[in-house]
Amino acid sequence: MKVAIVTGAAKPDSIGHEVALRLLKEGMRVVVADLYEEGFAALKQCFCVRCDVSDPSSVEEMIGKAVKHFGRLDVLVNCVGGSWGITRRDLIAAPPLGFRGLTNCSLEEWSTIVAANLDSVFYVCRAAAPHLKKQGGAIVNVASIAARKGIPPGSEGSSGPYAVAKAGVMGLTRQLALELGEFGVRVNCVAPGVIASGRLKRVLQITKQDHGPEGSLKAIPMGRVGTVEECAALIVALCTDDTSYMTGVTVDVNGASYAA
Repeated sequence: MKVAIVTGAAKPDSIGHEVALRLLKEGMRVVVADLYEEGFAALKQCFCVRCDVSDPSSVEEMIGKAVKHFGRLDVLVNCVGGSWGITRRDLIAAPPLGFRGLTNCSLEEWSTIVAANLDSVFYVCRAAAPHLKKQGGAIVNVASIAARKGIPPGSEGSSGPYAVAKAGVMGLTRQLALELGEFGVRVNCVAPGVIASGRLKRVLQITKQDHGPEGSLKAIPMGRVGTVEECAALIVALCTDDTSYMTGVTVDVNGASYAA
């Protein structure tokens, strides 16, 4: 039976949570790695491990526990990410007010946001790779439409460093696909647009308008935001043998927002 690790899956209104549930339905054993321990009780079928993915030692410990518990690793989904951070408080709090661009963010904000969104993916992929190489498998990273378009100045609930970090995730995906291809490990990326997750709900609570963190919701050609279910379905497909010759690509799921 295949074993999957999903980071950032403990919050019930997140893409990662839905991915974990769908991988269980696929018949996989699922490890949930997250800081949000309050969400573990709702994932009793999963092996839940507290992990700060921006800390390489915490990541190594989590991977070790997962492999020791199940004896192998076949799938990794990196769903952790945050426009303003991934600390315990950030997971439940509203985003800070004010736009943080590359020219006005503090060095601490830059370091925190890049660590949460790019360094974390590197740490987890690096720690998981030796185990995935043993029998092949799949890695799916989660980027953002922000990496394609940037974040317009004045936007609330996102940041310039977030856009840069997510672009880095796309580059990391392509490079890992080249390095791991000979071992039968596929590495792909999904770049969501505006998705009706808890993150969007918290942003809309402070803006009180039709503006999401990546721009106006009215500008989406399909006329609506996406759902966590739609995004998770694509991620899970990339974890299965249905996409066995697909690697090194980033798939956009944004209602044509990138083309608009």
